Amino acid sequence: MSSVNLLRSNFRMSERTQANRAFNSSDSEAEDSAEVLSVLETCDRIIRLKIPNLLRLYLNPFVAQTCVALSEIVHTAWPETRRFGPRPSFLANSGEEALSGALKLARFTLNSRQNQAGQLQKNPNAILIDDLQRFHGFASTTVKGTSGDDQRIDFIPGVEVVSSEAFCDGDKSNASAGVGTAGIVVISTIAVSTNLTALREQIKAFQQRGGLLIVCLTADWEASRLIGPAEHVDADSRAQEAIVPDIVVFDQSFTNHSVPFGAFSATAEVYSQWTVKGMATFHSTTYQPNTISTMHFLKCLDENSPTLFSRIQHQLKTLLVDHHELRKTFRSLFSPALSRLISASGFQDDDVTASGHFIRVGSRRLFDGVGGVACSLRGHNPDKWVPEMEALSRHPRLHSELSERLHGLTGLRHFVPAVSGGSAVEQALKLALIAQAPRRTVVALQGGFGGKTLFALTGTAKEFYKRQLDPLYQHVRYVDAFASNAVEMLQRVVAENDVAVIQLELVQGVGGVREIPAPLLSAIQTIREERSVLVFVDEIQTGMFRTGPFVRSRHLRFQPDLLTIGKGTSDMMFPFAMTLFSDRVQYLLSQRKTELPEKMKFRAQFEVGYRSVLNTLRQAESDDLSASVEAAGQQFADSLRRHLGRLPIVRDIRVFGLLIGIELDLKNSLVKKLGLNAAQLYLAQMLNHRKFPLLMGYCQYEPHILKFTPPLSVTSEEIEQACGTIADTLASSTVQLIGTGVKALWRSRK
Repeated sequence: MSSVNLLRSNFRMSERTQANRAFNSSDSEAEDSAEVLSVLETCDRIIRLKIPNLLRLYLNPFVAQTCVALSEIVHTAWPETRRFGPRPSFLANSGEEALSGALKLARFTLNSRQNQAGQLQKNPNAILIDDLQRFHGFASTTVKGTSGDDQRIDFIPGVEVVSSEAFCDGDKSNASAGVGTAGIVVISTIAVSTNLTALREQIKAFQQRGGLLIVCLTADWEASRLIGPAEHVDADSRAQEAIVPDIVVFDQSFTNHSVPFGAFSATAEVYSQWTVKGMATFHSTTYQPNTISTMHFLKCLDENSPTLFSRIQHQLKTLLVDHHELRKTFRSLFSPALSRLISASGFQDDDVTASGHFIRVGSRRLFDGVGGVACSLRGHNPDKWVPEMEALSRHPRLHSELSERLHGLTGLRHFVPAVSGGSAVEQALKLALIAQAPRRTVVALQGGFGGKTLFALTGTAKEFYKRQLDPLYQHVRYVDAFASNAVEMLQRVVAENDVAVIQLELVQGVGGVREIPAPLLSAIQTIREERSVLVFVDEIQTGMFRTGPFVRSRHLRFQPDLLTIGKGTSDMMFPFAMTLFSDRVQYLLSQRKTELPEKMKFRAQFEVGYRSVLNTLRQAESDDLSASVEAAGQQFADSLRRHLGRLPIVRDIRVFGLLIGIELDLKNSLVKKLGLNAAQLYLAQMLNHRKFPLLMGYCQYEPHILKFTPPLSVTSEEIEQACGTIADTLASSTVQLIGTGVKALWRSRK
């Protein structure tokens, strides 16, 4: 067996052992591991100090500190980069999410350069050098087809996976295909090439031709032979031989695999394309930024790389006490757009804390009606959360109970964990395509939102989020769920294509809080039964009791084959999500002889995440959460219609439990005619309400639709107060709105 195959075999064995140990730990061990105790210690600190966790308007010092640390790691690994200054970073929830974002940025960069040069569009190819198959199934996979032959499925076209040996040899069928022209090379520091000099020479020649290099680091990066030049090279020659990446990817090994974490750091020139006006939301991931993963990353860095940590410790401490330095660092190393929004909202100068349903900004107290966009079950920093997690360590059959409860609530017996809603969606699509091979077509509904990572974009119909990112998954067809002939359109698409799966949200959250019409749902169920098409329901926003029942599909008696839950799975504390699937899907997967479900299970195997979900299910049952959410939703519906019924600016009110949308008619408003963003002015006005200040959001696809996702434990009094604030604000005069806008603009430019 070759050295590569031997290492790969050992790596796979290690993965299986860790996955089985992690999954079965609560069913066999009485005490928590050191990793779990460390996570709970981090969470306890967050709760005690009331530090906001999933609050985007928080000028988070731990996010800024993390970006400083990531930049320092890059500078330490590649000293040549110091002369160009600190590198900005983007935060994700795993190494795979971060790699997807890095590839997006690299593709966007190369396509932009071609457009600026007036060249014909040539989609950049990518070579992923992955000796140990760390990213197995990330871009493609091979399965056994129905006829017994091997079939390849490309989830992200244009990405070829090779070994470092094949890359150095210039294998004509693989490695050299994408590096003859400007493209992308992704390489892991766990490269086992016996000829590192040849590997460096190949990569340097590739970069000289205009290609972009992405290097994926793990926490043991300091021991890697790949980063530095050969040992015999003196310091004067280092700059000529060293490999200097354009983008560096970090994975969850930097948090000891105990908390979801990922990031990528890019050169300022490359990163700046996503910080210009209009691009602030082009790429994002569920749950980021957050406090728990960044705070835990810093703790692990201190333990694992004490020399590096001590070098930046003074700078990190400064960010905790100096608001001016914090704003500057947050803006330059993380997100200038988010920094401006935080300032415009008045959150930039005062200390911000969060507890229960409220956020405190200095002396101001605001009701949080966003809650991480449907993450909030009982508000920020539940004071009993850590004791509840500790109590579950003594549960003799935690995972068995969780499986049984999920099966009873959804009708789906099998699941794999995920680090975010977007990752859960990607997993569902991958499992569906593997199960249905050789079928390839995904049918998604327009207005739907699957996520912004490269493969999750399959279910995201909005073209803006796909521009200059080709090649993307091409076997997808979109159907307008709200067209008068939607059923006929769907039937035609299914008849003309080899449809594997239909993807939908029962209520499109990002697309306007709109419910899919019943006739279309009925047609989908008929197609599922008659044509053996799988149905995937995304309940990231509607699940976890957000609309009343645990999942809306069960309430509507609409049985999917695959289902995703997220958001509320975190309980505003621990980022976690799940992809559930049926016995039918499990049978088809077993026929395909695929290892991917096992890989998925290993990569997101977070014990605290499982406990968080089970704890929520137990509490929901004892408190009859479903009934209380339905009652709160009805009160909101009645109160909003009573308060807003006579306001001409309100076009529609849509209430699904505690997922609420208010559509505004802004076409003829004076504010709109003046070129101002009326919806944002209304939201700013709510933040400054005299009696009951309120944080509210809007639908990303349709910003004229305000979106309200309060805690599921919202009280009757809070409902009436919130509705009063909304009514007062939407009745504001143009002069009041413009005054609010001027103040927000002045703050954002401070």
